[in-house]
Amino acid sequence: MELTDLGVVPPATGLREERDALANLERAACAERADAGGAERASVHGGDAPQGHRGGERLLVWESDHPAVVLPRNGSAEAWANLDVCAARNIPVLRRDSGGGAVVLGPGCLCVALILSLDARPALTDVTASYAALLGTTAESLSIPHISVRCTDLALGNRKFAGHAQRRLRHTLLHHGAILYRFDLGLIDALLPEPPRRPAWRVSRRHREFLTNVPLDRTELAARLRQLPAAIAAYLVRPSDGAPVSGGEVSPRSSGVAAAP
Repeated sequence: MELTDLGVVPPATGLREERDALANLERAACAERADAGGAERASVHGGDAPQGHRGGERLLVWESDHPAVVLPRNGSAEAWANLDVCAARNIPVLRRDSGGGAVVLGPGCLCVALILSLDARPALTDVTASYAALLGTTAESLSIPHISVRCTDLALGNRKFAGHAQRRLRHTLLHHGAILYRFDLGLIDALLPEPPRRPAWRVSRRHREFLTNVPLDRTELAARLRQLPAAIAAYLVRPSDGAPVSGGEVSPRSSGVAAAP
């Protein structure tokens, strides 16, 4: 798995690339299961069960060429976005396939998507453990002083700079997020109301008080994220590879990455 930089694209294009990559990996996994009787036939003949299509896994990065509001899969648009303001400013409102909350994309916000095989990486089947593992390895790869994992977010000090969500199919996982690096935070205040759900660590802070930009430019962010596949491979070792994973229990390493509730 290597990083693929899609560049600066319309937000609908970036979201479609993520969906297509997930669908392609899921189809490959289903075909592998069906081929020649899949795991059952392998078991009868003493062979190994299918190992999952790690070769089809993807790490995508992209940036929206214009501001856009992207809503989670569920919930009313009115609850997540200031629709009148969006319409007055010609800001498109889109939906994605994952949960989480609404986000504002645009120049200065780097989108990062991991499309992974759950068959090849069974430790990721546990939702809580998967967030801990993937956020921990992302934080490790970014290697920024005072970075921490907060629920499904990454923070600098006590402020969020990246939020994440997941979409799960039977054999595959889309784990994606948006990293603020040179984003107009005032735009978020204008386009999004206070969210109907908020993590405990946010307390009552408004968007401007809660969010921050990471002190890296796009080129440096992409360069550091290229280390992410190797970090994931080192972190999530299959038991068959000789290093057991204890019930999927994973947490950020102690190398400068803090975990916080």
